Amino acid sequence: MSASQRRPIPRLSLREIKLTNHSSALRLDVASGERLVFFGDAPAELSRLCDVIAGFVAPTGGEILLDGRDITSFSPVQRPIGLLSDRDPLFEHLTVRGNIAFPLQARKETAANLAARTNRVLALLGLDAAAEKRVAELTPEQVFRTRLGRLIAYAPSIILLDDPLIGLDAAATRRSDALLATLARALELTIIYATPRRDEALRLGSRIAVFSGVELLQCADAMTLLDRPEDERVAVLFGEANALPGRVLELDDDVARIRLAAGGVVEAMADPELKEDTLCDVCIRPDRIAPLFGMSLAGEEDDPPLMATLQDLTHLGDHVRMRLRLEDGTEIELRRPPMQNLRGVFPGVKVQLAWQAGQAVAFPLRDAL
Repeated sequence: MSASQRRPIPRLSLREIKLTNHSSALRLDVASGERLVFFGDAPAELSRLCDVIAGFVAPTGGEILLDGRDITSFSPVQRPIGLLSDRDPLFEHLTVRGNIAFPLQARKETAANLAARTNRVLALLGLDAAAEKRVAELTPEQVFRTRLGRLIAYAPSIILLDDPLIGLDAAATRRSDALLATLARALELTIIYATPRRDEALRLGSRIAVFSGVELLQCADAMTLLDRPEDERVAVLFGEANALPGRVLELDDDVARIRLAAGGVVEAMADPELKEDTLCDVCIRPDRIAPLFGMSLAGEEDDPPLMATLQDLTHLGDHVRMRLRLEDGTEIELRRPPMQNLRGVFPGVKVQLAWQAGQAVAFPLRDAL
């Protein structure tokens, strides 16, 4: 294989990293210039992973490579990696300029370089007018930008953002998203963004690494995570899917016919590990379920429909959220476009639920594996 055909060396490689003695090993590559999101249900564990990459916490096993070089034993100062975290606030007694200049002073930069780089960062972040303000005088957005400026002042090749947008309103969040995208291009930064909020993960990452606790479940683009999750945990955690237990009646190629514990027979795409006459979880996203009010599309005698009772209905602008109770007491969520005709749709009404086989995925029941 010629040099031109070789795969480029990842900017960051995590090789069998273990965050705790009992956690599974983590393996992940991050390309140069990539914007990767860590998304999970345990914010403290996402913070721990950021601390491990930045060098503030040692992993219990594995290696961390930067451009192919092992930096596992390097101190934070030796790593060209910056971490922005609420655990590292601004210095209240310093101005914006002083906060941004501080890491350069700590690295013994010359006065000329310090002034030039500080001024450049202030301009990049739109903080020129606030340069001489102290922290107490800043808006939350200016605080975020100053913290980010302090980070990029010493030109790290990777920046880790540990849930940095808490406290910003919607408009400031949108501006901050745009700023991060601009900085990534202008400075050729590799950005890793940790958040427990799905909407942020969808906005920020070309790839999203989905974690349950300290376990990496899947790393892929959003469309793959939504349409081809690797297991029911990804479908529920990232896709916000309803998980309905049942038993596989029949497999026809990649389509499973399933009798649900809640009543009714449905079809779903079958996970490769699924087998006939075994327990499974049918994962169906709330926006993929069609509610049938005041009509019945019941199939054959052996295929009773899935019935539910409407518990409540809430208009949320661009969609309607419904909470439904199945016949076994299980509650599920359904989302539909705004409905113009709500005659006969009220709490307590019976609803028949349906979906196409390609809209749901059936996984082997984890407890039964």
